[in-house]
Amino acid sequence: MIDIEVTTRKIVELFQQQDLPFHLTGGLISSYYGEPRTTLDVDVVMKISLEQIGYAKRIVELLEEDFIVDLDACHEAIEYRTLFQAIDKETFFKVDIHVKGIVPLEFERSVTIEIFDGFFAPVVSIEDAILSKLLWINMGSGRSRQDVVRILQNKHEMDTEYLETTAKQLGVEHILNELKVIAESNDPNIIF
Repeated sequence: MIDIEVTTRKIVELFQQQDLPFHLTGGLISSYYGEPRTTLDVDVVMKISLEQIGYAKRIVELLEEDFIVDLDACHEAIEYRTLFQAIDKETFFKVDIHVKGIVPLEFERSVTIEIFDGFFAPVVSIEDAILSKLLWINMGSGRSRQDVVRILQNKHEMDTEYLETTAKQLGVEHILNELKVIAESNDPNIIF
């Protein structure tokens, strides 16, 4: 197995064993929905409210056998609604653990897919993957532009009404419309 698969399997199995609400997102899932690409980390979104700040110790205790993780960083991530990192002690692959979803109600739309041969995991829905990438683009992420175009070009079945309505509500409709035009052009000379 390659390092990303080893690390992904570990984190998914740990969270599933503890029945912690989470799903995978980021480059790994963009590759699944769009075009395979290298990624430097595994992105996980956990559903943890500010009231659950006491979860920090539980999460760190769960991870510390297989991962290098810092309790203060986990605590701050929950308090300030950001992310903390865990480094796999075996592969040295990084896991970014976001403590809240970026798209409203994204956990209610999670789906379970086979991300590796015979290995199933909860992931962000295709629509919410696109929406989160649009929000990252709005914050300056260039890589996310290419991810969205590749996902749109793959012509997956998706709820376009939800995607367009929510993009408008989130103030990123203009980015979605621009990237749809690029995706439909299939121009290999487009520079992202």
